[in-house]
Amino acid sequence: MINEERCIGCGACVSLCPKKILYIDTKGGKCKVADESKCDRLRGCVKICPVQAMKIA
Repeated sequence: MINEERCIGCGACVSLCPKKILYIDTKGGKCKVADESKCDRLRGCVKICPVQAMKIA
């Protein structure tokens, strides 16, 4: 899950994601998930996000 109110679109999580399922939406400038089913659930994106906008349930 991505809290779009908190997301600043920095791209840190996009660069880190080994599965390449995260991207920055060109319209809103926020992070989006292309395919949640491919997430490895290692929480690297959660740890690297400077504004705590990422959450894996």
